[in-house]
Amino acid sequence: MKKIFFLIPFLFFACGYKPSTIYQKKLLGSNIKPIVKIDIENPRETIFLKDAVNDAVYTLLGANVCDNNCDSTMIIIPNYSSLTVLDYDENGYPSIYRSRVNLSVNIVDKNGKKRHYSVSGTYDFKVESQGVLNDEAKLNAYKNASINALNKLFALIAKDGATK
Repeated sequence: MKKIFFLIPFLFFACGYKPSTIYQKKLLGSNIKPIVKIDIENPRETIFLKDAVNDAVYTLLGANVCDNNCDSTMIIIPNYSSLTVLDYDENGYPSIYRSRVNLSVNIVDKNGKKRHYSVSGTYDFKVESQGVLNDEAKLNAYKNASINALNKLFALIAKDGATK
């Protein structure tokens, strides 16, 4: 039984596993300045995106959000957002929606190299009461689609950090 406990850590260290945050910090550093450009057509949604970005930098990357003397800068520009009906109920009312967000991201990494990423995220959700879609549901869908897009962004950053 003791052999199994020694074998498990050996497998993780022997295969060279490293968390993605190691590769992300290799590119971005520990102090990141996130800038979210306000979308004139959807200013309320952009505020949710700004909160999601700050939260992701802190929780997913384990980095600090800063204003001065930052290791890197992320400029996030919301290009496109949409809300489409995927399915209807038996009475003909919309019942399932998909929120889609496309983001353009420009990064100046800790070495001064400029990088550009274009990511999109989706979020599918169901509406219960005869297809009535309120503002809260729309904002929640936008936020979740944005988080999905940010997860894809951080995966691309980790990939670039691993190949650096």
